[in-house]
Amino acid sequence: MLKLRQYEKELIKVVNKLPEDKIIEVIDFAKYLKSQHPDTSKSQIDESSLLLQQRSLSKIWDSPEEDIYDL
Repeated sequence: MLKLRQYEKELIKVVNKLPEDKIIEVIDFAKYLKSQHPDTSKSQIDESSLLLQQRSLSKIWDSPEEDIYDL
């Protein structure tokens, strides 16, 4: 974990010295690398997507017609 923080600090130092267009390239490249090596310990669905889905389905779930199925 300590080594990871050192890498993070070094990366921040390097990125802070780059012009904006190069920073955007770094971000795009980092996203590409992440897509090539997805974290298998986490779900592929992020929390914001789940909240958005829950909000859109609440109209169906919270209807009086569905109350008869409650225990």
